[in-house]
Amino acid sequence: MIIIWRYLLSQYIKVLSLSLVAFIAVLLTTRLDDIAHFASLGAQGLYVLNFTLHQIPYILPIAIPISALISALLLIQRLSSSHELTALRAGGLSIKMILAPILIFAAYLSLLNFYIASELATESHRQANSLKAELRQVNPLLVLRNKHLIRLKGIYFDSLGESQMGESASDIFLAIPGSGKNHMNLMVAKNLRSSDSDFIGSMVTSISTQRADLDQNFDHLMIENIEKSVTATNDFSTMMQKKVSGISNDHLKLGLLLTSIAENQNKLDGQNVNRSNEDTKILQRSINRGYTEIIRRVSIALAVFTFTLMGLSFGASISRQQSRRSMFYLIGLAALYMACFFAAKSIDYQLTAALILYLVPHLIIVFFSLLNLNRLSKGMESS
Repeated sequence: MIIIWRYLLSQYIKVLSLSLVAFIAVLLTTRLDDIAHFASLGAQGLYVLNFTLHQIPYILPIAIPISALISALLLIQRLSSSHELTALRAGGLSIKMILAPILIFAAYLSLLNFYIASELATESHRQANSLKAELRQVNPLLVLRNKHLIRLKGIYFDSLGESQMGESASDIFLAIPGSGKNHMNLMVAKNLRSSDSDFIGSMVTSISTQRADLDQNFDHLMIENIEKSVTATNDFSTMMQKKVSGISNDHLKLGLLLTSIAENQNKLDGQNVNRSNEDTKILQRSINRGYTEIIRRVSIALAVFTFTLMGLSFGASISRQQSRRSMFYLIGLAALYMACFFAAKSIDYQLTAALILYLVPHLIIVFFSLLNLNRLSKGMESS
């Protein structure tokens, strides 16, 4: 029995490793947009390589389940086509005993995938954002030149005169959202230059708003004309970071995520707090998003086991020809899980709906996979 287990596991792990490497390479292409944005900030080769490597733990939780499905499917199909499955069953082993080592290994792999999704991927995501922040701090002009990035955050920048990438710009317009709703801060300058430590502007005009008293129906407008303005690069970068980056649940490890949920729950349960219905709704949605993020990580971890079970079940064949209907079942169930997974991410503030979309597909996959294995053990197979 140990020899059989060793043989099956070695074949499963071999294909799993090859599939994992291939899917990492394929899924890295989906992160090319982020990598290109990072490179456009003026990063050197080693920085770009470091940033790219930090993308791998972030895509591993998705790559592992898909690789497990392919590995299980190819293994059981080879055992069926070479009649090794028939020989093992003729030797007195049931289908459950044959598949047991693969499923046990997949269960441990699910735990590893949960650790990757909760700890490694979140840390990798945070480190990648730190690298971006470091580059923005070094050269803020490059950030302003990245129009796609700043427009996503409501910032407008344009240079009508001569400019050198990352060094200087002339006849510029810069608009940044203010602290209040529907507020904008406008800056017009004849020239901007960026050095190692300072951000220097000449002939600068700044227009900003200042909140008035509650009994007034208008805000104060402040206009400044400055012949020469020198701002420390760190100070300018700190201002830009508030507009360009933020900490989301994707950046939080499991312990920090639970702490964040507890803090929001304490705020929600606080007594004698003057809070509007809108603030209460925002707190509740933040709590729901925290719990939904945990469920998402659990769903990704479970996918390793359920996808392996699905591949073993619908890839097995006891007849001379592979059942086409089994492959349709496999593709349909995998597509169902992926569709529900991405749908749940779009409604993460609705806890009940997200819970159903994340976990119910696993139950459906397990049910149909066990049903098909039971039919196979009785010598029945759909044609």
